[in-house]
Amino acid sequence: MRVAVSFRSIIIGLVLIPLNSMWVVVAEIMWYSGEPTTISLFYNVVFLIFLLILGNLVVQRFRPAWALKPPEILVVYTMLCISSALCGHDMLEILVPILSHLHRYAPIEGRYGEIIEHVPEWLVVRDQTALQSAYIGQESIFRAANVVPWLRPMAWWFMFTLALCAVLWGLNLVLRKQWTENEKLSYPVIQVPMAMATDIGALFRNKYFWLAFAIAGVIDLANGLNVLFPLWPKIPIVHVRDLQTFFPNRPWNAMGPAWVSFYPFAIGMCFFMPTDLAFSCWFFFFFWKLQRVLASYIGIHGMPGFPFVEEQNAGGYYAIALIALWITRHHLKRVFLILIGRSVERETAWDRREVRMALVLIATGGAFLLWFCHHAGMSTPIVIVFFALYFLLSIGITRMRAELGPPSHDLHHIGPQLQIMKTVGMTHMNQHHPVDTAMFGFFNFFNRAYRGHPMPHGLEGFRIAERLKMENGRYLIAMFVAIIAGIICGFGAMLWVFNKYGAAAQAIGPGEFFGREAWDEVNLWFTAPQVHRHNPVWAIGVGLLFCLGLSALRMNLTWWPFHPVGYAVSGSWSMEQLWLCIFIAWSIKALILKYGGAKAYKPVVPFFIGLILGDFMVGGFWNLYGIIMEVDVYHFWPY
Repeated sequence: MRVAVSFRSIIIGLVLIPLNSMWVVVAEIMWYSGEPTTISLFYNVVFLIFLLILGNLVVQRFRPAWALKPPEILVVYTMLCISSALCGHDMLEILVPILSHLHRYAPIEGRYGEIIEHVPEWLVVRDQTALQSAYIGQESIFRAANVVPWLRPMAWWFMFTLALCAVLWGLNLVLRKQWTENEKLSYPVIQVPMAMATDIGALFRNKYFWLAFAIAGVIDLANGLNVLFPLWPKIPIVHVRDLQTFFPNRPWNAMGPAWVSFYPFAIGMCFFMPTDLAFSCWFFFFFWKLQRVLASYIGIHGMPGFPFVEEQNAGGYYAIALIALWITRHHLKRVFLILIGRSVERETAWDRREVRMALVLIATGGAFLLWFCHHAGMSTPIVIVFFALYFLLSIGITRMRAELGPPSHDLHHIGPQLQIMKTVGMTHMNQHHPVDTAMFGFFNFFNRAYRGHPMPHGLEGFRIAERLKMENGRYLIAMFVAIIAGIICGFGAMLWVFNKYGAAAQAIGPGEFFGREAWDEVNLWFTAPQVHRHNPVWAIGVGLLFCLGLSALRMNLTWWPFHPVGYAVSGSWSMEQLWLCIFIAWSIKALILKYGGAKAYKPVVPFFIGLILGDFMVGGFWNLYGIIMEVDVYHFWPY
């Protein structure tokens, strides 16, 4: 008997989504503080769920019949994760400045003339009164003149984002059974919320949990007080030193940043990673550093960007997606047979419904995306290639989280639009596909980086449903309610922040930077296109083949220590912050497993959960304090 998703859990999620969206947007856009959606486990969601669980314990004591059950708490968790991903640092926070930047600065700076010719009017904000309010601030979002001009473009992008999520969730439905039931992947990212919701009493009775909670909490408390009262002693754990400073001379100074930081939550999260992945992450982090040093030592000139680390990482992501699809090939054949009405072994009524829903979501969402791009004037072949690459990356990210749970997955500034521009050539694109080139500026909003990608949260929700024997159909409804509410609240929070504080008046946060970044790059494509460059494209191929080779060796040699996911994720911005935490967690876990085995591993798990929750709760408190009091506070992540 499956457990139904309760109506009240969806209502609680809907009540919390606006507050959660406002928290994320103000923290990341106004104060650039904490950046909760740049790591795999969103600390803002863990913070709210922890408070919900504490309140639920009080209710359980006095009104047991009213208390929320673990499945209900985890439904709320999933809804908050989805809404955070949509409104966060790599989605709507980037889109809103993109919609307004062109017509705000074109009259002032006399730029973007060629771009505006090819951008559909219905996708941007042109009204100067509304733009003045959003960029100068000190205005109310409740004035019609400030908000009405935004409604039309936001409505279009709402439908675009909803269609994008429809395809992503359709892919989740196709992959769900194989990855959650057949392969039984571990989904490390959800282990902490699962432990909180299902066994909070055991955690609260564990002395190791409270010891770790106290260690992380005291560090954050002391450092938070130090920011407010500089005479208070500080415990340095964030950006203690950059290893690059020890190597000031060529060729070693080409290595790039390698920060020494001791994030308690990161050590806790990385402890749940498989040891081979943790080892591979820090090993390949220095592997990329060595490539840069050797390039400088050899003195390679005339090849900007060499050794193309980001492109090699992108090839690794594609390889992981292709490997995942190859492993899933028999299940995909089964899905196809169900789709055409053939009977298959161990078929259930839900299997048939799931496949049909997946087809509807992928077909309707994909059809709308194609129509949207065609209506904007884009060429169909380029649109198809773009979205094929995007959804392949999405599958790779979702697989690596489901199987291994890396603490972050960036892939900064190497999205499909850039790969197409470099492959086809900027001059050719400008002459023959100017609308595609201009539209790629908009597409930066979901391809600038992939740290807060929404697709993995959907599949992790299905894994929670499978673990707790919940009804998948109603869980899917709860997730789509969260998608709709998350998009609306994300847009609303961004408009509120812009009109109150001013996008151009930001002293701390990025403000209008994301819009400038996207359109300045497109402007360079039009006004100063680079010569035809295939070297970055070849680097993607090298990364793909290298990662496939690592996978083949890992599948055939039991002793092979290098994991392909470590190769793919280790050249990123987040790895510059986390490499030492991964090394520490790997060392501790490897020693425990070697000398104590599984018997020694299980008792220490609460300690590492305590590190995560202690850091998230006290660090999250400082984050909220700064937002409410409108002051800069201690940033426990990233710096």
